[in-house]
Amino acid sequence: MPGDGRKIFVAGTGSFALEAVEYAREAGLEVAGLVELVDPERVGTEIHGLPVVAVDACGAGDEVVVGAGGDRLGHWALLAEHGWAPASVVHPAAHVSPSAVVAPGTVVAPGAVVGAASRIGPHALVGRGALVGHHARIGAGVTLNPGANVAGNTVVGDGAVVGMGALVSNGIEIGAGAVVAAGAVVVRPVEPRTRVQGVPARVYTPG
Repeated sequence: MPGDGRKIFVAGTGSFALEAVEYAREAGLEVAGLVELVDPERVGTEIHGLPVVAVDACGAGDEVVVGAGGDRLGHWALLAEHGWAPASVVHPAAHVSPSAVVAPGTVVAPGAVVGAASRIGPHALVGRGALVGHHARIGAGVTLNPGANVAGNTVVGDGAVVGMGALVSNGIEIGAGAVVAAGAVVVRPVEPRTRVQGVPARVYTPG
């Protein structure tokens, strides 16, 4: 979505936080600071050229987007507990279909494509060059890593992760909390909280 010059915060202080900051600026937003989620000793310092504030430093109407890896829904739950409002960042070099819906809190990176009539859930991440086909349903807190290709009519459950360069075939459902490894080719449904990998993707069994 086009920026309107408003100020937002980015939650996180790691390497991806800098990417989120740059995406926000390129979308026309002003980044006021970073919200520390893990280490209180970083509060009051400056990282990536921005002041670091505590998670409980939210002012009235302050907006934030999750710029940290890992459990995006868990990060958001902590932020929401302290009164933060969700911001969304859609890079201008991404293409989001006019019939698609992108929920609050989502980050859509450069080169990403979101197809017709698709829905991206709150606090999801559509990484660099990731592709979301038409009529797909991407759940809350999902991470689509760079180069992931999720075909049309798919469903990706809340909190699932699709690795770099992975392919999810048309009409497949990925269960909530599942992990699709980098480079995997998914041609059959994936159960919730299951890890799959390989070509074709199979359930990962340790050992």
